[in-house]
Amino acid sequence: MTIELKGKVKPGQADRRYYMIRVQVDGRREVMSSGTRDRTAALLKEQTIVNTLQKHPNIPKADLVALVRGDASARHRAVLKQSNGVTLHEAFARCFADPEVWRGIRARRGYESLCKEIELYFGADRPIQSIKQKECKDFGTKLLDKGLAPSTVNKRLACLSKVFNVMRHAEDGYPNLPVLTMLSDKNPRTYSASLKDEEALFAAVAGLDESRTGPKGGPPRKKDAYKYLRLFKVLVETGMRLGEGLRIRWEDIAVDTADGTWIIKVYRRDEIKNRKAKTIPVTGMAREVLQEMLSLPAREKHKVGPFGDLNKRRAQHIWTAAKVIAKITDKECVIHSLRHTLATRLLKATGNLVLVSTWLGHTTTQTTSDTYAHVESDSLIEGAAALTKLRGTLSDSLQASRDRESAPESALDTSGIVTA
Repeated sequence: MTIELKGKVKPGQADRRYYMIRVQVDGRREVMSSGTRDRTAALLKEQTIVNTLQKHPNIPKADLVALVRGDASARHRAVLKQSNGVTLHEAFARCFADPEVWRGIRARRGYESLCKEIELYFGADRPIQSIKQKECKDFGTKLLDKGLAPSTVNKRLACLSKVFNVMRHAEDGYPNLPVLTMLSDKNPRTYSASLKDEEALFAAVAGLDESRTGPKGGPPRKKDAYKYLRLFKVLVETGMRLGEGLRIRWEDIAVDTADGTWIIKVYRRDEIKNRKAKTIPVTGMAREVLQEMLSLPAREKHKVGPFGDLNKRRAQHIWTAAKVIAKITDKECVIHSLRHTLATRLLKATGNLVLVSTWLGHTTTQTTSDTYAHVESDSLIEGAAALTKLRGTLSDSLQASRDRESAPESALDTSGIVTA
């Protein structure tokens, strides 16, 4: 093992030579730059290479270079690799490459965004086996302190928990990774739009395609709000999720020849949240919208489906703008509330929890019951009022009957009518 300065010093110029490392361990010879003119530092790097080659004879040269010359993160990754460690970023990458995890997931961009947020907190190069339970709990607490809802925090925790589960059962995994518990969400979104709010919102959406007056007025940059208005009308009448509505294909729309009922078939399980197929009846505004779109000329139709040219980001932008115009300040009034609106109206109209659960495609009726318990409470209150009213009516009738029975016979004329 020898180190020597590479290059020659030219007259009148500063000495910019650096030490070269030449080592040979068990028949393997490596030559590389130390990247330093400090002899002591170069000797330490040389010894590091020797130790690494003795422990891991087949380590790639690129990792040796990263160990000696790379930046802090590159050296860190090299150390992890030679010790068979896996970083958080590498664990996420495995999940995205695994067809049984996230490779074919329809919400890939959303998961990628969550992973980046988690990496930002813990560090992308953090060894996954070094993440402790308390740190995960602190992560959730910090998100809550920022004002995020428990359900929103749970999305981050579920993403991290999935990676832990995958790495826990991997051949080179770590069985002692934390087991995360989701936060209790006692206040799920339950906003249901009244007919008045619905009318105001839809009118505001339609108005976004019109020119606005004032200092910030002028024509809209993109006149496509009318397309999203169609989408919102279908969502509020069918109770479909936004993603499900955007993925409707022309062949999914069918008419039952028996009674002429329009239906939408949601059967591609890999595109469904709980992978439970369902058939949704189409009524009211939704039927009018789909009839209108089916009658459009071929050049005006998207080749895949009625909403194939729309996207979630633009839908959210239009919804937010319409809320401001309609002066609806309730934070729970989001696009997904259109689904809650349909469920609430259907439950109030029928009182049939099983029907609503089937319509929405919930896995169990318990999910429906937990989400719409407030509707059942309202129905109970209305039932109590109706029972009270009925009892009052019965009491009045009973009292009138008793009065007639107690009236003296002399008070009755020959026709049986009470006289004064």
